[in-house]
Amino acid sequence: MPGARPTTHGGLTELGTFSRSLLTSLLTTALDFGTLIGLTELAGVNYVVATWIGTVVGSLSNFTINRLWAFYAHDLPALPALSRFVLVQAGASGLHTGGVWLLTRFARLPYPVSKLIVAAVVYLAWNYPLNRHFVFRRRGALSRPEGAGEPSSSPPRDRPGARPVPPHSRS
Repeated sequence: MPGARPTTHGGLTELGTFSRSLLTSLLTTALDFGTLIGLTELAGVNYVVATWIGTVVGSLSNFTINRLWAFYAHDLPALPALSRFVLVQAGASGLHTGGVWLLTRFARLPYPVSKLIVAAVVYLAWNYPLNRHFVFRRRGALSRPEGAGEPSSSPPRDRPGARPVPPHSRS
């Protein structure tokens, strides 16, 4: 589970960003799932095709809500972020479609159960990490190793030109 350290996403903690992204995902997954069930049960569309169409429908609102609210990235240029989002969404749609087919075909699960399992796994392993670190990244802020640019915690004696620190005052 993400920690509670501050991020560059509107001053939210990592947990706050994750929570907002999760709420966004729940809403857009409901659209996705509703499309899947509606197409399959009411229109007679094959569940594999309906799974893919559902992911596209869900993603249409997901980008906007994530950009403006979950990742607080309204100040980032929309077109480059949208281009990255399309790449991530193409992968997610493939994972959803293939995962639902595999679980339904070989594990003999009902397709709605397969969809719920796959949606949770894809969100945690693919969508959230890639949205957080690729789609809505802030230049430099997320690419630095942790601790980079922070003041050194080493004693002054280790820095060039510093005067030695007496041994009794070192921790």
